[in-house]
Amino acid sequence: MDNKFAEMMGIKSIDELKSDASRKRKAEGKGCALCDYTGYLTNDLGKTLMCTCGKEKFLKELFIKAQVPNAYLNKVIDDWNTRTDSMGNELGSQQTVSEKVYSLLKFYEKKLHKICDNECPKLTHSGHRITPLHSLLFEGNVGSGKTFLASVLVQSAIRQGLSAKYYDWSELISFMSDFDKKSDFDEVVDDFKNLDLIAIDGVEFYSYAPAHTVPQIDRLSKARINSGKPTLIFSLGNISQINGGSGWISLINKCLAIRLPQAIK
Repeated sequence: MDNKFAEMMGIKSIDELKSDASRKRKAEGKGCALCDYTGYLTNDLGKTLMCTCGKEKFLKELFIKAQVPNAYLNKVIDDWNTRTDSMGNELGSQQTVSEKVYSLLKFYEKKLHKICDNECPKLTHSGHRITPLHSLLFEGNVGSGKTFLASVLVQSAIRQGLSAKYYDWSELISFMSDFDKKSDFDEVVDDFKNLDLIAIDGVEFYSYAPAHTVPQIDRLSKARINSGKPTLIFSLGNISQINGGSGWISLINKCLAIRLPQAIK
């Protein structure tokens, strides 16, 4: 349509309509300036591709579905601070430990696909011991970065096209303790059977946990072991007091234990 004719007739031109549509998409939070707020780009071959902004939005939706805590959404391993703990306290001599943790995380991230395929790289650690790198148990006090690590490793797996999920231990215990949530717990068991990576955060001994949680923990642990997939466990350090049957013991024994750095008081 001729712009001058459209103006005479009081009709908006195609350019004006496009501009209005762009402003509306922007106001609705769709896309970015690079893709004119559509979420998509067209390459030199005329092929439509998802814009970076669209990918980030899609990934964020996956992170939320994977139960990653909001405070750690879109965080990456490189956000790990080797000089301080999560509350800003100086690590001092423990900085060396923090740097080693960072190096291990980067290596684990790089090899994650192979680890999920049970092609585990060999890791030489304390006492010149050689251990297949598969599941990990991180122990540390409040502020040592456990939740951060659980969150970024789950998100890293998802970015690599793997299936992963973050679980809070207290919520798992709640599922196991409540008979009315049996169907919810069955879904968790399915996740433990099928997901490429599971991260269990805040694992600690609860003296008030009902006795019937023991076989539930055992069932969950055996489901994960039988999957052959890696598990990440994050604990305050009293994990050995938890009674979860032979399955739980086996799951813990499959983990390489890592002590997180402690800040100077």
